[in-house]
Amino acid sequence: MIAQRRPRGLRGLLPFLLVFWMWPASALELTRVVAVVNNEPITSTELNQYLVRAQNQVAKQGLQISESDLRQQVLEQMILEKLQLQVAKRMGISVDDAAVSRAIEDIAQRNALTLDTLEQALAADGISFDQFREQIRREMTIARLREREMEGRVTVSDTEVDHFLANNPDLMRRIEAEAGNVIQTRVRHILIRTNQATNDESARARLLALRERILNGVDFAELARANSDDGSAFKGGDLGWINPGDTVPAFEEAMNRLEPGEISQPVKTPFGWHLIQVLERRPLTASEDYRRNYARQILRRQKLEQAYNAWLQTIRAEAFVEIRRDALEGT
Repeated sequence: MIAQRRPRGLRGLLPFLLVFWMWPASALELTRVVAVVNNEPITSTELNQYLVRAQNQVAKQGLQISESDLRQQVLEQMILEKLQLQVAKRMGISVDDAAVSRAIEDIAQRNALTLDTLEQALAADGISFDQFREQIRREMTIARLREREMEGRVTVSDTEVDHFLANNPDLMRRIEAEAGNVIQTRVRHILIRTNQATNDESARARLLALRERILNGVDFAELARANSDDGSAFKGGDLGWINPGDTVPAFEEAMNRLEPGEISQPVKTPFGWHLIQVLERRPLTASEDYRRNYARQILRRQKLEQAYNAWLQTIRAEAFVEIRRDALEGT
């Protein structure tokens, strides 16, 4: 979201066609540098490791792509991955071991596996658990970079929402039928962003101190107005009514564990550290507001995808990238 059978495929790993795992390489293979990305090399060994997985994905989907074209596509994906990780490193974005472990546990649960059977399934495909962990760490780092980089870049107008609703009646009828199963949460928070002056440890310590003051009777909204780095600070941290999927996963997971009135421990997301308080919950009815908010979310996701792809092309164009054709053709 067996133990007797290895699953044919693991759900929930990556939504992309080219999912890259590190495969053991022959000790006898001659390693050459096939590309340089801002002084960081990509070797023929790395390229061939990624290429094996890409070939398997293409074969499973029944696609017809020549080996040379696929190699070029894989190399370009590797270049973009390396560029994103370089930007994330400069911005101080990282993923700790505990977060990686939680993500792997979630993957195992969604595939009805224990950690042991997940490790066995990976080993049967030639993937070590350490390689798997590092790939998950890279994916999570890039996801956090994307959220940070795209924050505030995309808006959706009422006119765009009107046009979407008018041109997608079947979709909206289905959404209306499902609306009664949705639970909304009214929530507020205090956000402390990390930067050069405030690291993770100090941000967490500040929130723990604020939490203690709230538990001792100080008004949450008052402390949010004085301390929160979020735009909701002037409203006492109130985010209003939140639908499932409106916030980043780490925030939503922490929010869903709270009872009304309860205050979370400090929670880390790509935006910083939060104290979260659930105020109340209610079932969602098929209201006009819900239809419009749902349409707005779809349009926002589409715009975010377009904006992020444009940003990727920008950092690609600005980077020093040397592709060594002679080495590439010899892989």
